[in-house]
Amino acid sequence: MKLVTFQTKEALTVLQKDGVLITDSSHIDLKKYGVPYEWMVYEMKKRKILPQEGEKYPLWAWAKCGSSIGPQKKKNINHVMQNLVKIVFDKPDNEVFLSDYMAYSFILNGQIVPKNKKEYSNFLKRMEDQGVSLEDLKQSVRHQKIKPSIPIHEIQKTWKRIFDLKSYVLQACVWNIKMSEVIAIDTLNDKRYIYGTMNAKRLNGSRPDWKKEYLKFLSD
Repeated sequence: MKLVTFQTKEALTVLQKDGVLITDSSHIDLKKYGVPYEWMVYEMKKRKILPQEGEKYPLWAWAKCGSSIGPQKKKNINHVMQNLVKIVFDKPDNEVFLSDYMAYSFILNGQIVPKNKKEYSNFLKRMEDQGVSLEDLKQSVRHQKIKPSIPIHEIQKTWKRIFDLKSYVLQACVWNIKMSEVIAIDTLNDKRYIYGTMNAKRLNGSRPDWKKEYLKFLSD
């Protein structure tokens, strides 16, 4: 399966020197993303996509962004960007763990991944009735602030729905990238553009609301 990942020049140096690139956990904000990361690791292992020695967290890549594999470059709006490299590589299908990027937004916000619009509306109404704010939900998944009224286990049961791949933006988790799998490497130095993200600011300063976009793929 052909995939695209955007990495730092330092990561590329490691890949070229060692012949393989794995995730350096020191670069992960585990306070912010620890719960979703650990959950994804658990799901990968459950599906027999297993890490090798030294591989604790997966590398993230893109599998589909509309009509292309990875995000297209966008005009840079006051965003400080480090120099990145775009790596296109070909990974065996059985080593790739696909998930729906839009649906994953619900997980990052501590919410259910809804099966339909009604279920989502009912969930938000229930949380509101119990005095649980959207910020409470977001903090709950980051283990910083958990209210007794937040049904964490009930919420997490719905997260597997990100593997239904309903939208047109698909992300991939892999344990490593081998130099032998690399098809192309492009250095991205033009500061006029922002690369490797689907979440760049628009001209009006707003960002895409991927939860809202995902709901369009669901029935009422």
